[in-house]
Amino acid sequence: MLIMTTKKIHHPKLEFNDVSYGFFTKKGGYSKFPYDSLNCSFNVGDDESNVNENLKLVCNELKLEKLIKLNQIHSSKVFVVNSKDDQINNIAGDGLVTKLKGIGLSILGADCAPILFYDKSSKIIGACHAGWRGAISGIIEATVSSMEDLGARRNNVISIIGPTIQKESYEIKKDVVLLVKETKFYKKNHSILFQVNKNKYLFDLPLLIKESLKYSGINNFGDIYMNTYEKSDLFFSHRKSSQKNFPKQAITGRHISVIGLIS
Repeated sequence: MLIMTTKKIHHPKLEFNDVSYGFFTKKGGYSKFPYDSLNCSFNVGDDESNVNENLKLVCNELKLEKLIKLNQIHSSKVFVVNSKDDQINNIAGDGLVTKLKGIGLSILGADCAPILFYDKSSKIIGACHAGWRGAISGIIEATVSSMEDLGARRNNVISIIGPTIQKESYEIKKDVVLLVKETKFYKKNHSILFQVNKNKYLFDLPLLIKESLKYSGINNFGDIYMNTYEKSDLFFSHRKSSQKNFPKQAITGRHISVIGLIS
């Protein structure tokens, strides 16, 4: 059974005394409409002081010293945090790995999947951001490889897929369909795409992620199974906001997912 508090969601596979983590909802923060309320992104037009307060709140909630944030770019680029003084907050990439205590590896989302990793033997953690671009370009394998370089073993790694857009809400166009069909993940599991009619396909991002995890040697994984598009009362959804505000540009916040090691 999933355990849910007012602000963050846990999965039973990741319950360890030395891990502090959470897939946070958008509730319980300081930001005002349309970013209400736990928006954790500085790049969406929200008041910076509110975002800073939200990040402080998340850090305190998890009893961590600091959060590391990336400028996410839908890539396969991963950064290893080797020192608490590393200045990573403005670096472009989509994955983070560390074995340092007190450091929260954070991922922002508004439909894309946050994925958290933990090797219970070597005490190494990772986190990555996987939309369709990052997932098919290898962000998961890159994150796992970086953990392995630090000393993790793939058969010890537990991985949890956080709240993300689900297949029933994720219609994609033919150009993306063609890219997905080229991947080894689709070739392994054709259920990743569901053809509704000649020009309409539904895309199962979590299923593609699971195939990518298996390809990366990670067989111990869990899924929060929450649809950010449908549960827009709990999560930010870029797609839902885009459709609601069309043809104007979507304005929406970003919820945060964090994992850290504690003493």
